[in-house]
Amino acid sequence: MRLVDLTQPISPSTRVFPGYPHPIVHKWTTIREDGYFSNLLVFVEHTATHMDSPAHFIEGGPTIDRLPLEKFFARAVVLRFEKKPGEPVSRREVEEALRSSGARPGRGWYLLFAFGWDRVESMDDWLKYPYLEDDVADLALELGVEGIGMDTPSPDLAPFNVHKKLLPRGVVVVENMANLVDLAGRTFELVILPLKVEGGSGAPVRAVARLGD
Repeated sequence: MRLVDLTQPISPSTRVFPGYPHPIVHKWTTIREDGYFSNLLVFVEHTATHMDSPAHFIEGGPTIDRLPLEKFFARAVVLRFEKKPGEPVSRREVEEALRSSGARPGRGWYLLFAFGWDRVESMDDWLKYPYLEDDVADLALELGVEGIGMDTPSPDLAPFNVHKKLLPRGVVVVENMANLVDLAGRTFELVILPLKVEGGSGAPVRAVARLGD
């Protein structure tokens, strides 16, 4: 078995969605002065690699601490798309990528979309991320998957219709994943554990691929 980290780190230089503050990682105690080392962390729930719960867009929806543990252990397939900044992905393209992968995703699966956006250097390009057309959300619902994930800041643009279609049906969204391009076309076991933030609209996750070879 081989493990691949699919998680972006949280640091003061972590890129954030417009309107969100950059994370603060403040040295709180030191071994020299206090006998032990610790940091104070301050960041929005939706920072770096994170999971959106239904409550993120649905008033009264389940918060991150109320999601069943089964959501965090799944099969996954990575679908690779070569896209320019701001270019959409159609349902037809996703269906073709699924056929090429040979995967048959359904209940207990995640669809992961790899664009290489975790490696984009320009902040302007990072904010002009490729996005999923609304009917890709319809496909995810028809397949019955547990969630979708991508290495971009979001699967959609305002008014965020993909979020609004998926989250009310219990399909979670994982954003800002890492290293998906390296697993293009692969299927594997996905472990994706969010912090248990009481009443949280989402939380940072540690996402790991468990490969059988």
